[in-house]
Amino acid sequence: MQQPAASAAEFVHAQKERAKSLNAFASRGSAEMRWKDEQGSHFEQAQVELAWRDGGERMALRADKVGERIAWAGADATQWWIFEPKADPSSLTLGPRGVAPKDSALPFAGPDSVMELLAARAWPASAQLGDALPDGTRWLSWNISKPIGSWCASRARVSKPGALPTVVELLDANGVMIASSELSRPMSVEIATLPPGAWPEVAGTTRLRMQGDGGAAWDVFWDAPGTNPERLKDRLFDLNVLIEVMRPVVVREQGTKDPR
Repeated sequence: MQQPAASAAEFVHAQKERAKSLNAFASRGSAEMRWKDEQGSHFEQAQVELAWRDGGERMALRADKVGERIAWAGADATQWWIFEPKADPSSLTLGPRGVAPKDSALPFAGPDSVMELLAARAWPASAQLGDALPDGTRWLSWNISKPIGSWCASRARVSKPGALPTVVELLDANGVMIASSELSRPMSVEIATLPPGAWPEVAGTTRLRMQGDGGAAWDVFWDAPGTNPERLKDRLFDLNVLIEVMRPVVVREQGTKDPR
């Protein structure tokens, strides 16, 4: 007998448990970045590291090329930051949580959007499940509680509760996709407090795209995902420590009336 299709509530519950098990996470990998501007098309390769604690409340994302720091983004409970040491002059941009970064070399640096695009955030109970697609997957869609920039809603292409979705999209108020992630090559994350069969999966390969004139795209190939304490140290998430190390020439604030 064919099993009944899973309900939206089952997907939401499984994702809540999955996000809980990914409360702390770290991985390194390589990235290929493509974008366009008035000077034409661009391509960069870099080594990247991503780490978060407290379910993404604290986050660090850095990109290096041939041992040279290209960018460092991060967040704590109240604000996010983006260091761009290769800018002329070197800069630090700050903004409160809930305000989207603008005009940055790291278009996916908003901490909430990173967690959403990596399918590491819990999904709300209000999520609705669409009809089955030809490949058997379905879209699970929901509105976010507080819009961030033009991001008002999300949807994930799901197959079974608890499994890694294959696609996550961020949508504007008209349902137009503004950013997306394609998640493939699932990898299990070892969690000391869970049996191996309950270890959550993350994408070994993540393709991130942002709509717009620049058409920015990142292809990230992750390795060694886990909860290594060496990659989750407090200093990685401490803005004051990072300022001392990076020493930006210009500091800007978004979402405030009086920039520094």
